[in-house]
Amino acid sequence: MHLIRGLKATEKESGQMLILFALLLPLLFCFVGFGIDIGFGFLTKAQLAKAADATALAAMRNWGRGEAEATTIGQAEFALNYNAGSKLNVSTPSVNISYTTDAYGDPVVNVKDSAQIKTFFIGFAGFPTLTITNYSQATRPPIVLSLVLDKSGSMNDNGGAAALPGSVTDFLGYFMEGTDQVGETSFSWIANTDVPITTTFKTPITNFVDGMAFGGATYAQGGLLDAQTQVTGVSPLPTNAEQVVVFFTDGWANTIQATVGGVPVNFGGCAPAEFAVGWCNGVSCWNGLNAGLIGGTAVRTTNTAVTCDGVSNFTATDTAEIVTNPASLTINNIADEADYRAVQLANTMRAQGITVYSIGLGDKINTTYLQELANDPSSPEYNASEPTGIAAFAPTTSDLDAAFQQVASNIILRLTH
Repeated sequence: MHLIRGLKATEKESGQMLILFALLLPLLFCFVGFGIDIGFGFLTKAQLAKAADATALAAMRNWGRGEAEATTIGQAEFALNYNAGSKLNVSTPSVNISYTTDAYGDPVVNVKDSAQIKTFFIGFAGFPTLTITNYSQATRPPIVLSLVLDKSGSMNDNGGAAALPGSVTDFLGYFMEGTDQVGETSFSWIANTDVPITTTFKTPITNFVDGMAFGGATYAQGGLLDAQTQVTGVSPLPTNAEQVVVFFTDGWANTIQATVGGVPVNFGGCAPAEFAVGWCNGVSCWNGLNAGLIGGTAVRTTNTAVTCDGVSNFTATDTAEIVTNPASLTINNIADEADYRAVQLANTMRAQGITVYSIGLGDKINTTYLQELANDPSSPEYNASEPTGIAAFAPTTSDLDAAFQQVASNIILRLTH
């Protein structure tokens, strides 16, 4: 009798569970459906965020070209990063780009994007679509930049003289007048400050480079010295400003300076790679103030020692490469010392908080020297504790524009957050 009563109680409880399950099934269905639709919403949100971030970075990188062009480029970047063809989309997603400044006057790009997607389960509850919205923002500090340009005679031999003006103009387009400050220096026999650092820089630099005359040696250290003076001379420095030097050359540094009788005299004018192809044939010396030629000697080898303006040797600082000190005036010794002095000056600038970039054109360049000059991560002397630049290379003049753009993009994107 007790067993029969136990079986009847179990059957009654099972029936109650079935009824309870039947009552809860629609609710469970709603929770599962809600979770699936919300999951699609989160996936869409993540895709919108990725696209908006890419849009903001692209617009910031190109703001210097004008807001209209920056917006067009930003919208194209959004299209590349958001799957507008997804079957979830009810309509074409929207993206809005606006431009403002922050409390410090720094440029700010604001991006708002949204998408409307279909629902599969909660639509039964009266919600056939979900609208997903995302906001993204990019800002960067003002840039204080000196552009250092090689105008040596070899630029006439490799097509660089014709290609450089257009590449410089495109490079300047990445920077913002009124916010950034840019100046320009150049070097050949001696160095010159051609355009002082200013917030209205595009026209004066473009005009100067369009009319630049090419000829002479490669006194790279002089160009860098002028750039250092330009950048460190900006006062007061704008809040949060980033100091940058961009150095361009088509060859080795091949000139050093010494004081002779109280007057600066530059020695050199030829590097080993240039000597090998007949672009130059010896060692010259000229006045370091006005580039007046003093004398010169043709040589048969890059190790032939010469005397110029009564000078036959110099005190070498590159004691790792030049083992005899004082060092004789030879093409090899001068080139090694000139490269070394330029790199040491770049190290000094980095200690001052200046980031150095380098661009090399052609096949007569010293790639290691340019990597060291920029503290490029590929450099054998790379120092991660110092400001890191990049060395960009253009094997031919058709690659020059891309090399300048690579450097400009790296400068802006490194600073954008």
